[in-house]
Amino acid sequence: MALTPEPSELDYLCTWLVNQKKNYGGRPKFIISPNVFVPNSVTTTKSDIHKEKSDSWPAFPETRKRLLNYIISNKIQNVVFLSGDVHCSNVAEIIFDGSQTARTLKAFSITSSAFYWPFWFADAEPSHFVHDAKRINDTFVISAAPKITMDYKAYNFTQKDNFCQIDVDWANRRIEVQTIDQKGKLIVSSTLKLA
Repeated sequence: MALTPEPSELDYLCTWLVNQKKNYGGRPKFIISPNVFVPNSVTTTKSDIHKEKSDSWPAFPETRKRLLNYIISNKIQNVVFLSGDVHCSNVAEIIFDGSQTARTLKAFSITSSAFYWPFWFADAEPSHFVHDAKRINDTFVISAAPKITMDYKAYNFTQKDNFCQIDVDWANRRIEVQTIDQKGKLIVSSTLKLA
């Protein structure tokens, strides 16, 4: 008797995404990841060996491809990746290309810094990350035939200890991201335009 393999965590995530689309349409779907989805570290652009040494998504290209292929083939709109870990807050707008469907989809990545991080010598700096993937030829190929790609633009970097407050304004199709310091003072604000 052949055993049926158990669904993987990625299988469950993909099923959840489709169910969210079915039940809530284009409303944002938040995926919490312990590691940054984008932006990539500048060092990962040097070679595949540098990617393999990363502890973020560039080290797992097949998983990344499978997830993004699923998002595009199922036309799942407004996926938002939430992460931390790198002690350098930022937001990124993910841009798909290669087909009409891919070009209509929007996705985002929001990275929050640590609320308390006294180890300044271990901080990631804004210059450690790719800010514009297409400009420095860090395009991620999701599929070869047809060629579907992912690029991104990351901005509003800060290394100050902070947390991010995220407010979804569905009526106006936007997400407001406020990066706030330990004393409750606004550091930077970003508006992400939803589809």
